[in-house]
Amino acid sequence: MAIELSVDDRRKIIAENSWAEQAVRGNKTWQVFNRGHGVYLQDEKGKEYIDAVSGQYCAMLGHGNKRVIKAIEEQLEAVQFPEQLRSDAPLRLMQRIAELTPGDLKRVFLGVTGSDTVEAAMSLARSFFRKQGKSNSMIIGRWHSYHGHAAGAVGLTHTEKHLQGRDMATTDHGIYHMPAPYCYRCWFEKEYPSCGILCARALENVIQSMGPENVVAFIGEPIFGAGGGIEPPVEYWPMIRDICNKYGILLILDEVITGWGKTGKLFACNHWDVVPDIMCCAKGISSAYLPMSATICAEHVYKALDGEWPYYGHTHTYYPAGAAAAVATIDVIMEDKLWENAAKVGAHLKHRLQEICQKSAIVGTVHGMGLLLGAELVEDKASKTPWARGAEMVKLNSRDKGALVFARGFNRNIVEISPPLIMNMAEADKLCDILAEAIKEVESTKGLGRRAGRTRPFGKR
Repeated sequence: MAIELSVDDRRKIIAENSWAEQAVRGNKTWQVFNRGHGVYLQDEKGKEYIDAVSGQYCAMLGHGNKRVIKAIEEQLEAVQFPEQLRSDAPLRLMQRIAELTPGDLKRVFLGVTGSDTVEAAMSLARSFFRKQGKSNSMIIGRWHSYHGHAAGAVGLTHTEKHLQGRDMATTDHGIYHMPAPYCYRCWFEKEYPSCGILCARALENVIQSMGPENVVAFIGEPIFGAGGGIEPPVEYWPMIRDICNKYGILLILDEVITGWGKTGKLFACNHWDVVPDIMCCAKGISSAYLPMSATICAEHVYKALDGEWPYYGHTHTYYPAGAAAAVATIDVIMEDKLWENAAKVGAHLKHRLQEICQKSAIVGTVHGMGLLLGAELVEDKASKTPWARGAEMVKLNSRDKGALVFARGFNRNIVEISPPLIMNMAEADKLCDILAEAIKEVESTKGLGRRAGRTRPFGKR
């Protein structure tokens, strides 16, 4: 039976026992969602909300999928956790992943979280060069990126680090960041397509300045997740792949958020027919019914290491119940072709968001692909000044009206939506109606003394 607490008990525990930020501990109306079905969550008062953030980008199948729940129950009834790789569920999951990932991405390591898979990928890339007697160790990431909270992954993460006050000097060892593909706020002050895709060509300059012999890999999210759902120019990833090939460095794609159908393809890299050397997956792989992640490497990386896996892993690596949840999730995604639904419904959502953008003075642009979308809030369209307070107000207004959305991005000014893959057209229209009303209300309050909120400079605006 599910544990349910009174409002007073909940507040007491958060105040006295949780290690939570002040925004949580000081929140007198902190919501808890104890029920869910389909794309909806229900709070303790019985009010329903469209879960337009998929929990945390991860509830791909929505809430209450009986097939996944049954698979978990059957696995737990059979065996909970023998020694790693001593049960069939993780073996079947690795086989299933290898069948579906592009190119020769065939060798799979199963972890628990997205941070796990990024840490494993970093360790694997560095081991790849050490095995060849090379001293390469630097990894190149990008501004606006989010790669997790583990020790190595947090060094790569650029979206949240400043916001949470991390000491860059203690987390960035072996990491270098370069400008992001962000056409709306181009670091190079260019316009697409006459820009020549300088944001991709910059990688070659960085590699040359650092010395190719010092660089092991370039890592990036195909489409920025917590960075605001920002998609790159169509030429970007093929150019990055070519540059990595030219200098003999590995390409790591972080598909923790974008993988398993979220962007309208089974994997986001399929949009550009780019195959990485290492791929990171988590979140949607098990629809968050249980934690599970996968690091998948190409055959040539595996062979270079003679099958020796870098020193990385946890007790719950290859966790059987999580693997069973992932196999069931993948089966549902494949049988129902949910990436096609994400493409169809996502295109409709984006079209409606663009209509809102055209009518609104505070929506500067719309980002994203499939069901990973964002509406960027600005103080005015001419200056493009990020309006973080506006995005937060839209988030709160939307919640009051029955939809849960994010306020994300480097400047916290992008209203981001990432609903489950099962969302239908009627639910998408209901969500957009709520967003349109919430944005209109926020726009009407602008100039009435509300502070725009703190913003952070990015490049030369």
